[in-house]
Amino acid sequence: MASSLQSSTPGSTQPDPKSVPPASSRASRKDRFLFEPLQRTLSTLSGLARMALWRIRYYSGLSLLALLGVIIAVGLVTSAAFFAQAVDQVMLDRELAEYSRITQRPPFSARVFAPSSPAVPFDLARVEALGENVADTLASEVGLPIRTVILLADSGNLRLLPPANDTRYAGSRPLSDAAIIYMSGIAEQITVAEGAPFVDDAPPSAELSVWLHQALGDKLGVQIGDRYELATPNGDQRLTFVVAGLWTPTDPKSYFWFNDPNQTMTEKLLVTRSDYATFIAPVLAPSVRTATWQVILDETQALPARAHDYKTGFERASFIIPRYLPSGRVTTPTLTLEKFVGQQTALTSLLLGFNVPGLAFLLYFLVLTSAVIAYWQRRETSLLRSRGISRASILHFTLIEAGLLFLVGAPAGLLLGLGLARIMGYTESFLEFVQRSPLPVSVYGINLPLTLGTLGVVLVAKLWTTASSARETIVTQTREHARPTRGPFWYRNYIDLLLIVPTLYAYQQFLRRGSLGALVQNRPEDLYQDPLLILVPGLFIITFALIAMRFFPLLMRLLDLTARLVKWLPGYLALRQLGRQSHAYINPLLLVIVSLALGVYTLSMAASMDRWLADRVFHQVGADLTFTPYSETEAMGEAEIGADWVPPIDEFKALPGVEHAARVASYQTEIFLPNAQFEARFMAIDRLDFPLTAWFRNDYARESLGGLMNRLAQFPDGVLVSQEFLDQNALNIGDRISLLVIPDFGVRIREPFTVVGVYTYFPTAESEPVVLVGNLEYIISFFGVTMPHRIWMRLTPGADPTAVLSAVSTTGIGAIEVQTATEILNSEQAKMERVGVFGTLTVSFLAATLMAGLGLLTYSYASLHERLYQFSVLRAVGLRRREIIGQVGLEYIVLTAYGAVAGVACGILAAWLFVPFFRISVGQGAPLPPLIPIIAQNEIIPLAIVFSLVMIALELVIISSAFFTRLFEALRMGHQG
Repeated sequence: MASSLQSSTPGSTQPDPKSVPPASSRASRKDRFLFEPLQRTLSTLSGLARMALWRIRYYSGLSLLALLGVIIAVGLVTSAAFFAQAVDQVMLDRELAEYSRITQRPPFSARVFAPSSPAVPFDLARVEALGENVADTLASEVGLPIRTVILLADSGNLRLLPPANDTRYAGSRPLSDAAIIYMSGIAEQITVAEGAPFVDDAPPSAELSVWLHQALGDKLGVQIGDRYELATPNGDQRLTFVVAGLWTPTDPKSYFWFNDPNQTMTEKLLVTRSDYATFIAPVLAPSVRTATWQVILDETQALPARAHDYKTGFERASFIIPRYLPSGRVTTPTLTLEKFVGQQTALTSLLLGFNVPGLAFLLYFLVLTSAVIAYWQRRETSLLRSRGISRASILHFTLIEAGLLFLVGAPAGLLLGLGLARIMGYTESFLEFVQRSPLPVSVYGINLPLTLGTLGVVLVAKLWTTASSARETIVTQTREHARPTRGPFWYRNYIDLLLIVPTLYAYQQFLRRGSLGALVQNRPEDLYQDPLLILVPGLFIITFALIAMRFFPLLMRLLDLTARLVKWLPGYLALRQLGRQSHAYINPLLLVIVSLALGVYTLSMAASMDRWLADRVFHQVGADLTFTPYSETEAMGEAEIGADWVPPIDEFKALPGVEHAARVASYQTEIFLPNAQFEARFMAIDRLDFPLTAWFRNDYARESLGGLMNRLAQFPDGVLVSQEFLDQNALNIGDRISLLVIPDFGVRIREPFTVVGVYTYFPTAESEPVVLVGNLEYIISFFGVTMPHRIWMRLTPGADPTAVLSAVSTTGIGAIEVQTATEILNSEQAKMERVGVFGTLTVSFLAATLMAGLGLLTYSYASLHERLYQFSVLRAVGLRRREIIGQVGLEYIVLTAYGAVAGVACGILAAWLFVPFFRISVGQGAPLPPLIPIIAQNEIIPLAIVFSLVMIALELVIISSAFFTRLFEALRMGHQG
């Protein structure tokens, strides 16, 4: 009762049991509090994803073009990386194979030799432990797993004594020096010719068993089971052993052997490890006098991109190992790797330098196509904004749409890149392919940062253009469409004019450096020290195109003003459209200009590189065929001054396949000036025959080769010198210089010579040493006999150099030191560096053309949605279909004509300005002669015409197809632009 009253007392704070929520209810509220935001986010993302899929499906054609853009972008970017990796793999395999051929060692192997010392006394267990340390050091520093470790433990020098009372040996003198060795894994590398088989892991024998090299056994006449003694040099320790067998190496050239075992191991007595530990270790101190370890790393896992790391890893290991092996000597393949890294550096600079314009165009293409798509979708974006969707949601929507495209486009682009890299391997010249062994293209060549960077550019371009469209309303868009008041972003902010400054700066820097190869000193990364120089060709093309497009609206306005004079209605409509909507054509027209400019630039680059290769070879050789006469009789006889035994030059001229021939000599020379003395080379020539035989280029001198020869004719003691030599020594034409010329062994002349002419370049004359060109007959006149010389030949077209060389033997002499221009040219054309250059040029050109066409198709397909209503109205008021197609055709004829003229002009100018700077080769410095830009006129005009016709045809096909499918649908739905 009390409790009942108490519970009902007014003011009581006891809660109503019914009002207290159960624990399960409180937990559910907490769960809703935690998961409802996540559910809302997932629901929003799901809705955006459905919208993205719906728009991709609705704009299937536009989405397909955007997807193709992603595929092409990723494919073009990755193809260069895949190709470079494959070429690097070929070159690395070639260098390592050559290293193995010369050294008979595996490519990634290191050898460590160390003697026992008081600081580190050797026994068998210690040298095995040290072998593990050495192997671990090399593997960790180089970054490759261990494949094999070979240990050679040597007891040091011992004296081999004959058995007691053995009548085969007179006296007790030592029979030979010898050493006991244990070599891990040797059982598989030897053949036991006689005796018991050798087993590496055999248990200890009852007595010391030794296997002798068969050469030593034959020398001593041993029999299996004979017992001999070994004594230390001071005779304080003796060992008795039994001959268990005679061995020979299975393959003396195998990498297993440190040196030829038939030369270096004939006096090595082979024992098993257990016998060494049981019989040798207790007797000798130290038990192991010297140890040699050969550590072989797994070259199958070596990647060319890490060659520099491998080289530095071997160098670090060579520094670390002597710290715990104070007297250790480490031999590594660092020189071979250093040579490869140098070639890799040159190849990287080559491919990057030639690929930069294409990559610049690729980035430009990605930005412009994104802008085109966003421009034609701007009304839809504004409509979404007017329905309450935030800008952030629209950007999320665009991000999801891009992600879906990347999900399909990125893998397809990587496959395209692999295919393009494989195709590049078959390149012989620009747009020319030959059948050869396929390159080892693999996914190891993928450049992940570059691929992600490309996708990032695509994503940023899409988001940026979408964000710009999301700021506009339907009213502002309609007003802008009716009477455009703004130009593109770069047009409004004068970006094109601002780009002139860095372009001029970079060009001046190029002029100062001389060539792209001068940017690379040690590593490919040196190219990035001044990245503007790498980008300048592409930067120039884009800057020129932007400036050309600044004049485009002005020209279209002039056409708009003249439209009233045109009586043909389609022409009038076309000119009005161009004048009123010129801004809408800027982006796609820019693609046309840049694409054609890049095509012309690439064609000219390819033609120039082809010509320059031939020029380099002929500059090096001097003529079609050159050789030094050789007579075995003269070579075997007593040395005599001169070379009267060489037949007259007329005999060589008469050989089949020879158009002309000349004698050319090269003599060691010293120049004596009032304030200087230095070595030089005297090039003695026949002034009448030389110009008919030698290869010479017009820019080699300010006057013709015939004019230079006439100067030599006026002064028998005349010499031609380089302009550089003349300037550096303050000399003038007519000055006399003292020369010491050594035309043959034991003879020399010191006479004053007259400077009669100058050249800038001369066949076979490099920068060092100084080359003087003079009269051969004048040199001969001092001795009365013909001096040694070479024979230069100009061959008839189609002549076989091998047949000509065979015919030389009919003159009674042989030919040595032969140089054939065609053979050298063929060898140079097969080099992977050249394959990479022309493969890059070919792929860049094809990709640029495809991207330009794809950009125009994207623009045409997108703009079709806006113009369909206009065309429908024109059809409704009486215009015939062919008149509307004529209007569109005229528009694209004007656009393509403007783009073709501007693109060709830009490409030609870019070729003249920048092609000479691509004088790059694998060697040091820029090779001679200079690269002369060649404008491929025979290919440029057909290229421009074909490109223009294809572009116009594609546009007309797209527009024409629309008339048959969607005109009346557009008229029914009303104006959507």
